[in-house]
Amino acid sequence: MWKLWKVWVLICVLLLGACSSNGGSKKEPSHDMAGGDSSEAKTEISKSSADEGTASPEKSDKKQSIRDQRKVIYNADLRITVDKLQNAMEKVRKMVEDKGGYIVESNTNIGEEGYEDGMMTVRVPMNGFRPFLQEVKDISEGTPHESVRGEDVTEEYVDLSSRLKAKQQVRDRLESFMKEAERTEDLLKISEDLARVQEEIEQIEGRLNFLKNQSDYSTVSIQFEVKNLKAEKLQTGDLNTWKKTKMLFMETVNFFVSAISFIVVALFGLAPVWIVLIPVVFWLWKRKKGQKKKPGSPTSM
Repeated sequence: MWKLWKVWVLICVLLLGACSSNGGSKKEPSHDMAGGDSSEAKTEISKSSADEGTASPEKSDKKQSIRDQRKVIYNADLRITVDKLQNAMEKVRKMVEDKGGYIVESNTNIGEEGYEDGMMTVRVPMNGFRPFLQEVKDISEGTPHESVRGEDVTEEYVDLSSRLKAKQQVRDRLESFMKEAERTEDLLKISEDLARVQEEIEQIEGRLNFLKNQSDYSTVSIQFEVKNLKAEKLQTGDLNTWKKTKMLFMETVNFFVSAISFIVVALFGLAPVWIVLIPVVFWLWKRKKGQKKKPGSPTSM
């Protein structure tokens, strides 16, 4: 009996050992697999993190590039009131020179009854645009009128810059192809493509230069109006008294000369008529005079 019990205990121990070994062997592969999956996941996460870290600086660099290349075209209209037109315009000219700008157009107008006004179109550097507007408004004797317009051309400028770089790379490749080409047909074809690309490059450069100039220098149009018009003085110079006197005298002389000329023409030109009419008129006059000298009728006596 005791021996049988020992055998059963030994069998149970062996079975338990086998089960424990099998369980351990099964858990190990699962552990390896889990470990492998986690390592791969960690690798992917680290890669994605690295990619994000790489993409983030590029985006920030691009945004920084756009901020650095910010191009805004400003145009302003000012209308100010001044006492003396020429003095005010001279002050504005001095302001423009001090800001490093230049005058595009300047003109004055003197109308009827002493009315005066003027207009100037100037261009000033962008960094002095706002201070210049304030300085011009400060010389106004009344309330100035201001209108400012801005056009953001940054996107167009950045796109054109990118296109320019791409075209320049194409031009460089075509130039290298031309050096390596041996057939005449290839040379002609490359030459045509190169000319077309060069023309596109020049057009893009021209547009870029225009946008840069327009954004670097702001355009300001200034309208000057005179505040108080002085009372009109005695215009002795415009009376022309002596000239008008001579004209009236000559007109009077011409009238009398014309009258005398008409009488002379009438006398001599109508001479045949006068030859007939004068005797008739004289006879009628004499007859009428004779009738007045006759005595009165008997009844009257």
